[in-house]
Amino acid sequence: MRFIETKKLNDYIISTGSFLDDDIIEGFAQRLGSLGEISLQDFSVEHDMKFLQEVSAVLNVIVSIIYHPHLSNKHEEVIIRTELAQQISREDFSETIRDSKLWKEHDAKMIPEEVHYRLHIDELRIYENRFIGFLVDVIDRELQKFSTFYLSKLPTIDSDTNTLDRNQIGNVIVEIDRLRRKAQFIKGTYFYKEVSKGKPISRKIQPTNILLKDRLYRFCFKFYRSYSRYEDPEAANRDLRDYYTILIFKDLIARGFELTSQQKDKYIFQNTEFTVSIERASDQSLSITTTYSPLADAPAKHLVIFCTESELHSANSEIEGADDHDGIEMLSAWELTALDSGDMTSFTDTEANIAAELISSKIKTSSADRSIYRKYCPVCRSRGVVSIDDVYTCPKCTSSYMFDDTNENVKVWFRKIRK
Repeated sequence: MRFIETKKLNDYIISTGSFLDDDIIEGFAQRLGSLGEISLQDFSVEHDMKFLQEVSAVLNVIVSIIYHPHLSNKHEEVIIRTELAQQISREDFSETIRDSKLWKEHDAKMIPEEVHYRLHIDELRIYENRFIGFLVDVIDRELQKFSTFYLSKLPTIDSDTNTLDRNQIGNVIVEIDRLRRKAQFIKGTYFYKEVSKGKPISRKIQPTNILLKDRLYRFCFKFYRSYSRYEDPEAANRDLRDYYTILIFKDLIARGFELTSQQKDKYIFQNTEFTVSIERASDQSLSITTTYSPLADAPAKHLVIFCTESELHSANSEIEGADDHDGIEMLSAWELTALDSGDMTSFTDTEANIAAELISSKIKTSSADRSIYRKYCPVCRSRGVVSIDDVYTCPKCTSSYMFDDTNENVKVWFRKIRK
């Protein structure tokens, strides 16, 4: 499923020029502020609506094909009783004459009781029609994925919203529902049921004469070839990484951080309380190390990976380097997802707010009663918090935190928050 328009993303990264590769600290905030802004979510919705319009056109064409499909005129040689043969060809007559077993004597005349007959059959299950049935299945599965995804983004009464307007997401859902009904109608026709019998055809569709020359079949074939075109996911993930790196920089500047050091792909920002180190890895990963100044000897290191599709990693063990980090998260154009949490909790908002949440959850502090929260988790209230080298970890929600009692009021710094 194409949740983001990767070309728009790549165009934006190109427009930023060499900004992320420059080693110049002076004027960093001004150059950062001059960069344009885009919304991948808006582009994604526009892209998906355009795709749904194409699906609608294809389904209409498929309905036309169902009413007037190509058929294969096959024939089968059979022997039938003479009175059932309405008309026999010259070849059938010759075969009948040569077959003496069919002839009987009646009133001193030899008359055939049965004749050779070519039974003509219109064959519907030709390759091109089986392709149409296959395409209906592909579209139906894609619409189900679209429906699941966009329903998860539909505002609810529990969402952080004051209204429950239909908005763009609602418009997409309405269109998806309409197309799914049409797809189900097609799957209920005799045509679909007949061409879908037996072993399915290969996903690598062969360009036959009918698929290339018949106007209706060619329309469906071109749509499928465009739909199944391969795109480089790693390149898109790298672009998404750089896109969010810029958003994170902007959020840090807005919080009063200043860039104090830059070496190749490593940036160090500081304010009066925190040092934030951001390092772009060579693959599609982005490592963020956050250090609370009074506790500089115990930094919290977080790994953020990027995905342009809605494919979540199911376990830490599947992520290379997971054991070397305090937290593992995934960023997409739509959400921030904790991959080191049992229920894979997600935060959904605009891209700028997602980047802000990523930082907020790493530098959150609060006044705390140390005597209570040494035993009870300040996130989920569970008892049995474990302390190792002054780092307290909840075994239930996996949140971790540290106390700073160098000031008059005891503060707790949340190294990782998991709900």
